[in-house]
Amino acid sequence: MTKIMNAVMIKEYGGISGIEFGETAIPEINSGEVLIKVHAASINPDDLLFLHGHYGIQRELPSVGGMEGCGTVIATGSSLVARMLKGKRVAFVSEVYGSWAPYTKASAMTCMVLPDHVSDEQGAVFFVNPASAMAMVKIAKQHKSKAIVQTAGASALGRILVKLGKEHGIPVISVVRKEEQELLLREIGGQHIVNSSSDTFEQDLKRKSHELGATVCFDAVGGDLTGLVLSALPDGATIFQYGLLGGKTTTINADDLVFRRETYRRILGIRLGENTIDLRTSGPAGLDEKINRITYPNRD
Repeated sequence: MTKIMNAVMIKEYGGISGIEFGETAIPEINSGEVLIKVHAASINPDDLLFLHGHYGIQRELPSVGGMEGCGTVIATGSSLVARMLKGKRVAFVSEVYGSWAPYTKASAMTCMVLPDHVSDEQGAVFFVNPASAMAMVKIAKQHKSKAIVQTAGASALGRILVKLGKEHGIPVISVVRKEEQELLLREIGGQHIVNSSSDTFEQDLKRKSHELGATVCFDAVGGDLTGLVLSALPDGATIFQYGLLGGKTTTINADDLVFRRETYRRILGIRLGENTIDLRTSGPAGLDEKINRITYPNRD
């Protein structure tokens, strides 16, 4: 096998203008890593943040772009976990190297063996969408929240969460900003939808979150919206902020965190990927059962 490949390379942190098609070496792996022949790689909001240098980590440039994908493990390190993946088709996350290339490397612990009926394209978005939705439901249960508030509610992840919430008996209050997004969610069975563009948004969200007992929110937007949502949630609620789609600094009212309430509210930053890795321990059979219950909506 040749040691050089063509790939989508990040030359500088400056958005799309900082990437170009170029050559790089096929990566070498250590004992806990696997070498993957990539079949499909996704482009997600986190990738766009990464291109601007605003993601939580940065790579030494030039670097292969992307983070998530699907492919076949063609070589492994010496660890037992890595060797068990040889020849397997996996969904993977490669934060340290990248995924927009014919070959990549990833930690064996961030690979998930895929059942045959899952396509390469579906596998390439497993961690960012279905696995993240599973993690959200798990976190909500751990916090004993009776319902979930989700911003960017009409996104692919938001639509999966609506269906998964129904399965687990946890209502999902979806925050959207357009009427067509409301219609899209209602078509897949969404029942609790609030529009942030409405003049009555704060009142609507407060009423629904209190009625349904939503003390957990997953926020992908940030900016002023986060503060508005926090003000509307019941006492003792927690917002898990995992994205910054709004592109603006998150703003909140200090009263909502400290002074005004007998039971404090709080906002936490979270990387959902860190909460999805334990899903791989269920093995291919467990994953097969989970994926059978999840419909992959068309991506935005």
